[in-house]
Amino acid sequence: MRSFALLLCTALATVLGHAQADPFSAPAPRKAALGAAEEGSFAKLKGISFFYIDVTTSDSRPEDTDLRSEIRDTIELEMRRANITPKEIGNLAPETATPLLTIDVRFDRGLGRYNADVILSIRDNATITRNKEPVIAQAYAQAKRASGTSDNTLSRDAKIRGRELVLELIEGMKKLK
Repeated sequence: MRSFALLLCTALATVLGHAQADPFSAPAPRKAALGAAEEGSFAKLKGISFFYIDVTTSDSRPEDTDLRSEIRDTIELEMRRANITPKEIGNLAPETATPLLTIDVRFDRGLGRYNADVILSIRDNATITRNKEPVIAQAYAQAKRASGTSDNTLSRDAKIRGRELVLELIEGMKKLK
């Protein structure tokens, strides 16, 4: 047991010694790498001038119908401001309604727990063929966490998070142009 503790202390001292030895050999900040990766995810959206819009929720309560329509209205307003044409999905199949922008609100409600994951995803009818069938590829996805102290504050925060996600998407698409 003593030899294990001695070995552990030696290893820790060695690691700390290397960390302090040469401060100039520290790796570059990862912010630049993240920006390039982020830009790459938006590159898949290059040339898109319209979106079919769908808003879904994990619960099918009557109150959630209002939430879905309010989120859809917010998305359409922001898209129109950015000169991107929003289209309603209606009764179209996902294969024909592409590019499809979906906001999915997944609720996590319980005793004193009011949380939701707000997920924006864009699916595009890519020319990928697997097993001789066309596949709809997910071109972009982003998520934010909403929380509240009641159903009303959770709904309000979910709407805010949905709007933030759409604004981030629009900003990323503007940088491509």
